[in-house]
Amino acid sequence: MTAQSEQSPKGEARRLAIIRNARRILLKDGYVNLSLRQIATNLGMSVGNLQYYFPTKDSLVQATIADETDRALGLLWEITWTPDNMEDCVENAVRSLLNHYASDAGQFYSIAEFLALHDPDYAKLKSEAYHYIFGYITKLIGLVAPELDSEKRMSLAHVFVAIIDGASLQVQLAASTPKARAFEQLIADTAKAIILLIRTWE
Repeated sequence: MTAQSEQSPKGEARRLAIIRNARRILLKDGYVNLSLRQIATNLGMSVGNLQYYFPTKDSLVQATIADETDRALGLLWEITWTPDNMEDCVENAVRSLLNHYASDAGQFYSIAEFLALHDPDYAKLKSEAYHYIFGYITKLIGLVAPELDSEKRMSLAHVFVAIIDGASLQVQLAASTPKARAFEQLIADTAKAIILLIRTWE
């Protein structure tokens, strides 16, 4: 059992504070310049106390990546997914995820992607994260298209994620003038592509 699973509410709050502090440093100074000592100093705790939660720098960074994934998926769960409002569900999901990418989360995911390209442990974490995401979105697709069997739902989940990943790369382009119009068009086009796929497979 990990320290995370044993945390009291106070301990969990401290754990999240460590993760959020690590996230800020990663975005500001990068992976190379992140250190447990710096985070401990920032939070007014000893390095030994911090290592109770995260024994190594990499265990902390990996927990930070997992936390970011949970935050993104939490945005999807805030939407009411039913067959009667499938179009709105998909558009709201696309809007939430692309707004998330348009924030500093986009920069954070770029760091995580770089680490995955150069370290097998981070590559494994990325694979596990995508497996989790596919399963999560498969469940959501089942709520708006219950007539689809599990295999089709999973296949659609993979395509859904691929489209969102591709659209996220366009977020920076959509930030050029006129920003609002370009971004709204990107959301609309992405949502239409996913809705068309779901209807085609019904």
